[in-house]
Amino acid sequence: MSRWMIVYKNMRWDEIDFNVDNQDIQIKILRKNEALKGKIVKQNDFTKVYRVALNDGREVDIADFDEIDNFFEKNTIIFKNRTGLHREIRRYIDYSLQ
Repeated sequence: MSRWMIVYKNMRWDEIDFNVDNQDIQIKILRKNEALKGKIVKQNDFTKVYRVALNDGREVDIADFDEIDNFFEKNTIIFKNRTGLHREIRRYIDYSLQ
């Protein structure tokens, strides 16, 4: 089971569904019923993380939050507050795409 999320630079995220065709990607934000298109800049299939350049000029990340949860549980990473959670998720995404 996968729970894919789009993660913006300000660490806001929304649940999505997406389709990949070569390097082109079509993203549907489920809560807003909004459609976005872009190109994959970087990807890591092992950690299930993508960096996408949207057609409107923004750069966002797409990550499988189930995979991130499993990683945090296996490595006993505990968060004191929401800021700690956001910092660890950003580190996971950035490290995955190095």
